[in-house]
Amino acid sequence: MFARIDEKIGEQPLLIAVRRGLILIIPLILIGSVALIFLSLPVPGYQRMMEDVFGRGWRNIFLYIHDSTFNILSLLMVLCTAYSYAAENGERYGNTVNPIIVAAVSLCSFIALLGMSNTGFSIANFGVMGVFIAIVAAVTSARLFLQLGSLKFFRIKALTAGANSTFNYAVTSIYPAALTIAAFAVINQVLTVCFGITDIPNFISRYLTDLFDKINSPFGSAILFMLLIHVFWFFGMHGSNILEQVAQNLFAPGSATNHQLIALGQAPTEIFTKHFFDTFVLMGGCGAALCLIGAIFITSRYRNQLRLAQLSLLPVLFNINELVIFGIPIVLNPVFLIPFLTVPLILTVTSYLAMYFGIVPYTSNVVEWTTPVLLSGFAATGSFKGSLLQLFNLILGTLCYIPFVRIAEAVSSVRMKNNLGKVYETFKQSEARGVPSTLLARYDDIGNTARFLASDLEYDLQNNKVMLYYQPQLDYEGNVFGVEALLRWKHDSYGDVYPPLVIALAEETQLIDRLGYWILDKACHDLKAMNQAGLNNITLSVNVSALQLESDLFIGNLEKVLTKYRFEPRFLQIEITEQLALSNSKVLINRIESIKKLGIKLAMDDFGMGHSSLIYLKEYDFDTIKLDGSLVREILSNNNCCNIISSIVFLGKSLNYSVLAEFVDQEEQKSLLHELGCNKYQGYHFSKALPYEELLEYVSVQTVSA
Repeated sequence: MFARIDEKIGEQPLLIAVRRGLILIIPLILIGSVALIFLSLPVPGYQRMMEDVFGRGWRNIFLYIHDSTFNILSLLMVLCTAYSYAAENGERYGNTVNPIIVAAVSLCSFIALLGMSNTGFSIANFGVMGVFIAIVAAVTSARLFLQLGSLKFFRIKALTAGANSTFNYAVTSIYPAALTIAAFAVINQVLTVCFGITDIPNFISRYLTDLFDKINSPFGSAILFMLLIHVFWFFGMHGSNILEQVAQNLFAPGSATNHQLIALGQAPTEIFTKHFFDTFVLMGGCGAALCLIGAIFITSRYRNQLRLAQLSLLPVLFNINELVIFGIPIVLNPVFLIPFLTVPLILTVTSYLAMYFGIVPYTSNVVEWTTPVLLSGFAATGSFKGSLLQLFNLILGTLCYIPFVRIAEAVSSVRMKNNLGKVYETFKQSEARGVPSTLLARYDDIGNTARFLASDLEYDLQNNKVMLYYQPQLDYEGNVFGVEALLRWKHDSYGDVYPPLVIALAEETQLIDRLGYWILDKACHDLKAMNQAGLNNITLSVNVSALQLESDLFIGNLEKVLTKYRFEPRFLQIEITEQLALSNSKVLINRIESIKKLGIKLAMDDFGMGHSSLIYLKEYDFDTIKLDGSLVREILSNNNCCNIISSIVFLGKSLNYSVLAEFVDQEEQKSLLHELGCNKYQGYHFSKALPYEELLEYVSVQTVSA
């Protein structure tokens, strides 16, 4: 059910833009969170030390950082959300306008809606308080602007002939931008004149204060208070700030009352105080975020989720939860709606019962809101029982979150598989056209998934989680004369990743030199091990891409592994594609000549379906030509393939290179290839690619049977 809901949300352009906007501001939220920790760390010794070392104005630096992140979070949200919407959906409106222009128009629209000139305007609306309004303004203004921009009636056509495209786009946007901003200004005026609303968040806060005044039950007020805080947070509004007036009126006086009664030797009477909620319910911030972090650490199998939890842990320990709320995200996430609303209510009830029955003392001391869990429980109650109650609530809340984290991962798994399918489809289209992929430059689901893969590839390469498999190469009599090293990467979440995509991602991220050297080093290590195991006549082939060959490090890396493992160079073979061999690049020609000078063999892969040239075959002195897979696959049904293969084999005898057929999956293919003069094979008819240990076993068995 959640997967279907998430899929439906994933199809909605507006909600896609919101999600991406939330993702884009994560770095700024993290910076603001760290600044807030340095600013508000509740340790007197730390505060004195900072003042002694940096002077009385030391706090200003972190205040400025906080101002530039949290205090303009709504403005950042408008820009990122509108930009995301325009980048993804601009073409749907037949509009090629720059997304930056759309983001700028949305920012103006948001400010027009808030009305900075209104007497009731508060600068706090540019911060977390105004995030929900920012989201609504961003998606609606971006959509309206693009819709108006798609109408030819509103486009200015009188442009100078020499103007560049950016200037043309900007001038064309004048009328749509003016109408969009004016529409939001009109909405503000209607709210002000007709309803007397000059500050939307403040209006909501005043309305809620009046609502709570009508509730006589402290327990009912507490439950409603917690529920509304989290409902607002779920929709991207800072619930605690919106209900701050309610908290000050209803719950803030309770701590002072209890403190005075204790000073007079009397028993405290107020359970529901502001410190009650801060200490025993909002552990880690709204939604009992620390419980969610704990559930992720216990349950999550996804590295990106664990990374987010690790990044969030420090801020959450000091009850700063924005990174979790906007990073997972909790906002507008149907999976976490139930626990996000109910866990705080459950903890409110358990904490109330613990104090009502005298198990834990009432809160009576003032505690800084950034005080970490367990310490704050002791400080608020003056008893270790307060810390034990926090620990109990933490465990209970974590247990409540665990099943929903699992559901979220299942939903995420479905989404990731769908996105990976899009990545494969896009990459294979580029592969078929013979053009380099540019997946990482995209800012959609395809680009996001590609960036996750690229980041995890680097991590797994560093931690030896990438593998080499080896596919045997046999002659007609069944003797193994060679193996091809094939890259294999099993991603923790996505499973086995298409190897050409792995290489393409490595090239896009400039990781190819590291990956290429690892492949060479691992292959040569295993070749040396084969020799030590008695397999002395096996040639090992390694594929090399254009970027690897062009690198100044490549020949040096070859020399390094030859020196390191000390085997005969003729047992190592470098494979390049036909397209690469015929590129006629001077750098590549020099590299290929250097390879031959080292005594290493040279093979041309995928030969026969490109623009083959006998001149290059002769000039490069190839040792092996590997037939293009499409020729072998169609050999039984297409007589032209037989003629082409026969010609290539004849050329091989003339130019002294051997011909190897890949993708030999049937005995009939092998027999026909033999009739055509090709007696070296590689394919599933003989063996799939095998891990090193299984390869040794296969070769041993094959040697005995041969």
